[in-house]
Amino acid sequence: MPDTTDKSATRLVLVAGAATVGLGVALSGGWEPGIPGEWVWEHNALGAYLLPALVAALLLVPVGAVLCRSERWSRMPALGRGVSLAALVLLVLALQWALLTAVGPPSVSWSAPGWIIASPNATTYFSASLDVRDVKTWIAEYPQHMSKLPHHAQTHPPGFVLLFVLLRRAAAAMAPGEQPVFAALAESYNETFGLGLTPTDAVAAVAGAAIIALAGALSLIPLYLLGRELVGAKGAVCAVGLAAGMPGLLLLGASGDQIILLLAVLTAWLCYSGWRRQSVVGALLAGLTAAVGLFLSLGFAVVAAWLAVWVVLGALRSENPRAAFRRAVISGATALVGFAILYLLLYSLLGYRPLAVAQQAFAAHRDVTTVAVARSYWKWLLMNPLEAAMFTGFPLVIAALWSRPTLSRDAASARLRSFLAAWLIVLVVLNLSGAVRGEVGRIWLFLFWPAALAAGAWLASRPRLAAAAPVLVLLQVSQVFLMRGYLTIYSIL
Repeated sequence: MPDTTDKSATRLVLVAGAATVGLGVALSGGWEPGIPGEWVWEHNALGAYLLPALVAALLLVPVGAVLCRSERWSRMPALGRGVSLAALVLLVLALQWALLTAVGPPSVSWSAPGWIIASPNATTYFSASLDVRDVKTWIAEYPQHMSKLPHHAQTHPPGFVLLFVLLRRAAAAMAPGEQPVFAALAESYNETFGLGLTPTDAVAAVAGAAIIALAGALSLIPLYLLGRELVGAKGAVCAVGLAAGMPGLLLLGASGDQIILLLAVLTAWLCYSGWRRQSVVGALLAGLTAAVGLFLSLGFAVVAAWLAVWVVLGALRSENPRAAFRRAVISGATALVGFAILYLLLYSLLGYRPLAVAQQAFAAHRDVTTVAVARSYWKWLLMNPLEAAMFTGFPLVIAALWSRPTLSRDAASARLRSFLAAWLIVLVVLNLSGAVRGEVGRIWLFLFWPAALAAGAWLASRPRLAAAAPVLVLLQVSQVFLMRGYLTIYSIL
């Protein structure tokens, strides 16, 4: 058995390394992932200043690699585990920021993430927030406003626009707007984008990017907590070490999808805790976080569907399906109470009408996907999984696929199998629906992390095989640098 395990580790590393090198060759040869003529991740013609990112990576890779050697984790006291996870979160945040600012030396590029937030092309929510004067009136009339909003905002609920309204008001109340550096920054934004930003608006844009990136980095904590429930602490920490190198997490640090990622992992953990322990608090919080997710993006409905399928599969495979379904019904009803509380508050305080918003958003999404842009169905049906694998990280996806035969036979992985089966069912149905045609590396960011649980559980269960984990972390981060160097991740104009 040890010899077989060693050979498996060698083969895994060789295949993952070959995939990473192959991607590098394709990108250096000018390949632009996507469907030409419809939508692609464009080639980076500006270059990238990657020295600060390299320094951050040189710190992140060893920490992630050490965490993947789970035998050390089992000997670590609780305080040491907490400090280690916090250090990993901060290193992920540092690398996210270094990649966002990789347009020049730090002295001149520190404000680059704010350009992404303020851009009416890259993320339209901030620019849409400039027109909001009275929040209550604007939210109540949001269905009528949607058709006039920029393309991102008109296909979603008002959550992200409201977030930037609040950030701008907080900055106006607290930030030193008279600072010349902020005034110059606002003037630059205005000249480039034709906006009427104040100096404190410029502060809010940079702060907004930092908050979004932090949300993505913090998703590693509920990922560990959920993984500990499903596969034990060793598999969970290995999964976290692998997830820390996901290209989507590290490259898309200024995208609001990072917040959706955090809410998705948090909701999954709370949902499982509420169902398994019959925790009223856990179920209520799961419903509340799901409601917040849907207030930000209608795509969060995918998470609700996924968790419902997971509960059904888990109950069917349990020793007592009837009792499991009874617990599921009780937890589900409790979660619906938490869900309803938020929307009742939004309606009573702000006049928010979620059904009217959903109707307008779905109509706008259909128009953007099939009329205004007219993207083909079959081409994206094939391209979406490839792009999703690229932003998950080819090494991580290969390790997750490699784990399948072992996890399918391992009795200790029964709970994880139900979780992964539900995830795959929802992913396949989502892709077949044709609802998303292109840019899934960003749009599906909140759906990539289960691959880390599959790979982490498998690697941690085989001590000799786990020696491949540090190499996988290194390959993951290497792929991040290849993608940042050769692709335009954000187009602000």
